[in-house]
Amino acid sequence: MPKARSQPRFSLAPVLFKDSAIEGRGVFARRRFEPGDVVVPYAPAQRRLELGSAEADAAAETKLTLVSESAWVIVPDTSVPGGWLCNHSCRPNAAIYSDGEGQIRCLRPIHPGEEVTIFYGWVTFNDPERDPWRCASPRCRGYINFDLTDDDARHCEDDTALGHAFRARFQDYADYLVDIQQEQVLDVIASRLGQLRAQLAASRA
Repeated sequence: MPKARSQPRFSLAPVLFKDSAIEGRGVFARRRFEPGDVVVPYAPAQRRLELGSAEADAAAETKLTLVSESAWVIVPDTSVPGGWLCNHSCRPNAAIYSDGEGQIRCLRPIHPGEEVTIFYGWVTFNDPERDPWRCASPRCRGYINFDLTDDDARHCEDDTALGHAFRARFQDYADYLVDIQQEQVLDVIASRLGQLRAQLAASRA
């Protein structure tokens, strides 16, 4: 009896994991996706850690973790490819949905062979150049992160030059996020700004 022919590991999958011209490995569509379609699970193999635990905080340093349902931190098993391999784009065609086990969903039509990209939406403190980036988008911002400074926290509500400058920068970024359907990042910025203001207030006490 002839031996059964082994099948390529991802031959029937809707996506392909391979080297990307953007950065490292990426996720590529093998078929057409329409807005709302689930493209790929974020982490087909994963473990969950309690949000706020020391282990979860340490895992966050990898920049691959995903907060799910405001209670858990999903940590991908990086030996198994998944949506965690999606590259950042300043004009993404997909987005992360963190409920449940996490998944990548289509935002706008994705064609076979096209790379599936997401918007990372990182927010940093006093480190504006932490995440330089050059994607294929003509609207590339040059950096992935939106940075909050101590001065932003001190003067965000002031009727001062610093206050006006921060609000103008924030509004410009907010308009951009709405345009690329990533408004949820505004909640992250508001939360992080509140954290920074609380830290500064505590340091003055």
